[in-house]
Amino acid sequence: MTRDRRGFTMVELIVVTVLGSLVVLVALQVLITNRRAYTAQSATIAGQQTTRMAVDILFAELREVSPSGGDILAMYPDSITVRLMRKFSYVCATDFTVQPRLTVIMNVPRAGADTLRIMGGTNRFEVGDSVFVYADNNENIDTDDVWIPAQVTAVDALAVFCPQALLSPALDLTFNGQGALFAADSVGVGAPVRSYQEFTFGTTTMNGDVYLARRDTGDYVPMAGPLAPRDGLQFVYRDALGAVTATPTDVSQIEVTIRTGSEVLNSLGRLVQDSILVWIHTRN
Repeated sequence: MTRDRRGFTMVELIVVTVLGSLVVLVALQVLITNRRAYTAQSATIAGQQTTRMAVDILFAELREVSPSGGDILAMYPDSITVRLMRKFSYVCATDFTVQPRLTVIMNVPRAGADTLRIMGGTNRFEVGDSVFVYADNNENIDTDDVWIPAQVTAVDALAVFCPQALLSPALDLTFNGQGALFAADSVGVGAPVRSYQEFTFGTTTMNGDVYLARRDTGDYVPMAGPLAPRDGLQFVYRDALGAVTATPTDVSQIEVTIRTGSEVLNSLGRLVQDSILVWIHTRN
C-alpha cells in the first residue's frame, strides 16, 4: 500500500520566503523610522532645555548689571565681562575716629530677600571683599550721590548689635585709609553696602562640544550646552533708544542670541537645531 505524501513545492517556498522577507523589511523600516523620530525629538527637547537654561543664567546675572555705574568692564560680540553683586547690607553705625569702620546689619534669611544673608556664616562679608559704599552727600539732590569703591581689611569677630535695634546682630567692617573719604562724602546710617565679583561670560570647549561658560580669575566653567560651534552665543549692545553702541556706560539693553546644534537629522534630513533671542534690560 502506497501512502500519499504531500509537501511544499519550490514555488511555494519561494513565495513564502519573499512574503516573509517583505514583512520583516517593513517592520524593520518602521522601527528605524520610529528610532530616528525618537532621536530627533530627544535632540529637539535637549536643545530647548539648553536654550532655556542658558537664558535663565544670563538673564538672572545681567539684569542686575548697572552699565552707567561702570559694571560692564568689557564687551565683545561673543563675551562680556561684568561686575556682579554678591552680598548686600546697609550701615547702621559709623566710626571714623581712628580708622573707618562701618557696622553692617546681619539680616536673618527669608524667602525672596535681597539682603545680606550671613546666618550661620553664609554670604558673610570677609576680609578682602571688594565693596561699594553708597554716599548720599546732599540728601536733597541726587546728582552728587556716588558709590565709593573700598576693600574690607578686617571683620570684627565679636558679637555686636545695631544701636537702632538691639535685637539685630551686626558686623564691624574695617576699611584702612578710607575714613576721610567716607566722612567727606557723607557715608552715614542707612547707606547701602554691596560686594561684587568680576565675571566673564563666554564659551568654552569640552570634549569637542561648545558650552556657555563663566570664569572669574581662573578657567572657564561650563554652565549650559552644547551650543552651536560657530555662533552659539552672540551679544548685541544697545542704548536706551535701541541703537547699537560700543560704549559700556551707554548700554541699556543687551540682545542675546543662543543657538544649539547637533549631528542628528530630523524627518526632513536637516540637522536638529534650536535658537532663541532675548533682550535683557540692565539696571541703570
